[in-house]
Amino acid sequence: MPDVVAFKPRWTQQQWMAEAVCGGRTALFFPPHGEQAEARERREALARAVCLTCPVIVPCRDYARRHHEQGFWGGENDEQRVEIRRRSRRPDRRLDLPPVAAQA
Repeated sequence: MPDVVAFKPRWTQQQWMAEAVCGGRTALFFPPHGEQAEARERREALARAVCLTCPVIVPCRDYARRHHEQGFWGGENDEQRVEIRRRSRRPDRRLDLPPVAAQA
C-alpha cells in the first residue's frame, strides 16, 4: 500500500504570510455577517491602510487573485478581484491597473 501524504491547506504553505502585517486582524479583512455598505467602506479603508504598509502586498494580492479568495487581500476586495478577472478575459486583454500605492 502506498504511503499516504497529508496535504496542508494551501494558505498554510505560503511562506510570505509570516511577514504579513495583518496577522491577528481578521475582523478587519473579512466582513461580519450582514455588514452594511458604509460599514464595509470604513472597514476596507482601514484594511487598505494596513495593506499599504505591508512588505508582502504583491504576493498576497497575487495569491488572492489566483485562488479566488473572499475578503480583503493585498489591498483589494473580492469585488475588485472579480472585475480584474473579468477585464483580463476581454479580447484586448488590456489591464490599466493603478499602482498598488495609488489604490488608497
